[in-house]
Amino acid sequence: MQATVLCGSCIDLIPSLGKFDFIFADPPFNIGHPYIGYKDSRPDFDTFTAQWIYACWDALSDDGVLCLHGNDELAVKYVQNAVTFSMKRIAWILWHYRFGQCGRSNWINGHAHCLVFAKSKDFTWNPEAVLVPSDRASIYGDRRIDDYDNGGMRLPGTVWGVPSDGEFWGRVQGNNQERRKGHPNQLPENYLRRLILAYTNPGDRVLDPFGGSGTTIVVANALGRNCTTIDISKETCKSIEERIAKGAMFPARNQDPIVPVVRKRRKRSAVK
Repeated sequence: MQATVLCGSCIDLIPSLGKFDFIFADPPFNIGHPYIGYKDSRPDFDTFTAQWIYACWDALSDDGVLCLHGNDELAVKYVQNAVTFSMKRIAWILWHYRFGQCGRSNWINGHAHCLVFAKSKDFTWNPEAVLVPSDRASIYGDRRIDDYDNGGMRLPGTVWGVPSDGEFWGRVQGNNQERRKGHPNQLPENYLRRLILAYTNPGDRVLDPFGGSGTTIVVANALGRNCTTIDISKETCKSIEERIAKGAMFPARNQDPIVPVVRKRRKRSAVK
């Protein structure tokens, strides 16, 4: 699989890269955090946000999907720009996590947003690749699941990181095996894995315009997709290349895509 790391401004680079089947963007939040090689503070943040969103939308193939990740403030900007650029939203996902920044002045924030947009109604959609165990089967032992073709399995809801999703969904913190030094806002592999399995096919082209810790590119490659990732920081690009050499964590955990359990419909006996 192709794994390309480009160092520079995504706004400048994207127009020369051709079309992509799937784009995932987790941009700077403009909160003043001093990342390695980049300080997350700019007075032109609104203009910058509109420019990179348009560049991504323009680089999307006719049946492509664009995922925009961010906090509450960015979600508002995503909606505003979606109206400006006539972007069709097909999903709004909330990622729930523990270990939000602790404080006593307000509720502890424990979520981020992922707004999903598609160029057309014919976007790639692979629901069978992302099924999860149903609570009816795994918790309640409800025999009615035998009446359905996907007995015991179901599509995830729009809130991810809940107990039924399984392990490795929280924020990548502390001694987490996925943790990359110098990347405090690193996303878990499972988050990207579900999106890429659902919205792409093997061999598709994936783009991440804000490479960060390199999660998108290592997950995409592990799933047989070609990926290009961009970052403004030379130090970050080097870190991404090091992570590519190591590969994603989930194959070593034997976390293969879940195969749905197809059961024959149970025949009901006549009521006497």
